[in-house]
Amino acid sequence: MSRSFIWVRDYCTRGLDETLQYRRRAEPPRASPITGEVEARIIALACSEPPKGYARWTIRLLTRRVIELNILESVGRETIRTTFLKKNLSLT
Repeated sequence: MSRSFIWVRDYCTRGLDETLQYRRRAEPPRASPITGEVEARIIALACSEPPKGYARWTIRLLTRRVIELNILESVGRETIRTTFLKKNLSLT
């Protein structure tokens, strides 16, 4: 469902004022699994030597390694990527 369809549907069913108002979520968003300590461990890992056969760390390599080292039980690539993005860090 495209975003514009949602806007049109909301306008037709709720009117302009309510369409433009912020709607509260039914349930609060999930908390990020990345705490300060976890974030520090991920950044330290990225600053370390990459695995043999690789010239540098990639998001995929970091994600796999974070799970292997039990830093986090499960984590997605996007979560790792946004950790670096928030701190204005780059893997290059």
